[in-house]
Amino acid sequence: MEGIFCIGVDHHATPLNVRELLASSAVERWIPHLIEHEGAAEIVFLSTCNRVEIYGRSEKRGPSIVADLAQSMPEELGKAWQEARGVYLHEGISCWRHLAEVATGLRSMVVGENEILGQVRQAYAASREAGGTGKAMHALFQSGLRAARAARAEAGFGKGDASVGKLAAEAMQEILAGKERGPLLLLGSGLTARSFGFALQNLSQQPIWVSSRSMGRAMSLASDLGAQVVPWAEWERSVKLSSVVVSALAGGELSWGGSSAKGPDLLLDLGVPRTLTALQRVFPHSMWVDLEELARRSEVKPESLLAIHRAEEILRTHEAHFALGRTGGVEGYQVTGG
Repeated sequence: MEGIFCIGVDHHATPLNVRELLASSAVERWIPHLIEHEGAAEIVFLSTCNRVEIYGRSEKRGPSIVADLAQSMPEELGKAWQEARGVYLHEGISCWRHLAEVATGLRSMVVGENEILGQVRQAYAASREAGGTGKAMHALFQSGLRAARAARAEAGFGKGDASVGKLAAEAMQEILAGKERGPLLLLGSGLTARSFGFALQNLSQQPIWVSSRSMGRAMSLASDLGAQVVPWAEWERSVKLSSVVVSALAGGELSWGGSSAKGPDLLLDLGVPRTLTALQRVFPHSMWVDLEELARRSEVKPESLLAIHRAEEILRTHEAHFALGRTGGVEGYQVTGG
């Protein structure tokens, strides 16, 4: 277990345009590339709405870890990591602590958010599938996820709808208060799209259209929401008929081949990287909300403080058990960038 580390950036200190650049490369391609070029012995890549992180095992220590990773990456990506503002590094037991807090939802824009535990689990599974994991990452993630599940249960996280999707739905309601609305086009069918759709059901009677690259998943979500399915080939045409377009897609910017018109009243982009920036250029009079704007609207509410304290107590207990098998560790510190 010696040599485990995490480097990353999050919404607290790193602008969204930098985070989306760091998240833009396909994991299945560059995880083997990093290992082959001796950036690290094991690699897990985590990208969410709030953060982009690399967990791994290395023989190096301190800033040398970051330097080795950057040198083993494709040139543009390595340069972006070296120049990014707000890069942090955790080693040893501090790495475990950070992972457990992330998976619990204590470091999320929306404290206790529902999606994060599944996102961490999926990140580990994807890296394992790509050949990036070994005994160290297996032990780290199994222990961290086990602690996070226990902490979330004790804190009561997951009983309500604490999610970026819900926060986005509430922000939309506030922005469009008093305005007459036509259909809302929801692009995507994953966890964030689903949480947005269910939150919207409780806030508005606005008609919802669902479009996704996966017709099966779009039909499933539309059925659950009482919404209408728009085939993926027709999403551009539907934009012109919608008063709100919400994207919860992954994969980067959607190309726009249609002509400009009045456009929707609101473009709400929940993607990392963002997906609606081409539409923003085509429809400059549409109001624009992305994750940075949502972050400005989010605050830790007083009633959340007790739940946070309970979660932290559980994590401390699990951390002590994890540390019994370790021979020390270095606390996390900031790696400043350009």
